[in-house]
Amino acid sequence: MDWPLVAAVALVLVLVYVWWLARRITRLTARTAAALDALEEQLGRRAKAAAELPAAREVATIALSSGRADSDARQGAENDLVRELRHLGPDALAAPDLPAENRRLVVARQVYNDAVRDTRSLRTARIPRAFRLGSGALPLYFDIDEVDLDAVAHQQAARTARATAALPDREPLA
Repeated sequence: MDWPLVAAVALVLVLVYVWWLARRITRLTARTAAALDALEEQLGRRAKAAAELPAAREVATIALSSGRADSDARQGAENDLVRELRHLGPDALAAPDLPAENRRLVVARQVYNDAVRDTRSLRTARIPRAFRLGSGALPLYFDIDEVDLDAVAHQQAARTARATAALPDREPLA
């Protein structure tokens, strides 16, 4: 066996592996950026739907104008909006589009955080760090409190059903 040939083949294999890692990091970074754009769009849609409620209008307006989704100010404003919606309880269901937009936001947040997890996991692995693959700051998770408006609607429906069942039968009018 010729040792220089073996070393050359090994070097080529290592370079191909590093090239593959670099491309994967590039794709994950693009995926994270696209997920962030979708998350921002969905945050805006939920805030606009919440702004239809007079009690949440001010907090929703602040959330809309508080910057990018990956900033602490935006996360704080979104948490304030969630607290306001939770405080409203069943009254939050008065905005017709709010439950659907809230559900879509939960999905968008999960997609974004999954992309961030994958990107951070690969970029902080030993080999990408050794070859300094991936530039820029690591993406940050979007961590906000959530309100489950579907559960609120379900509780309200159950309360209404119990109240209806508890009513005594009326005597027929003569």
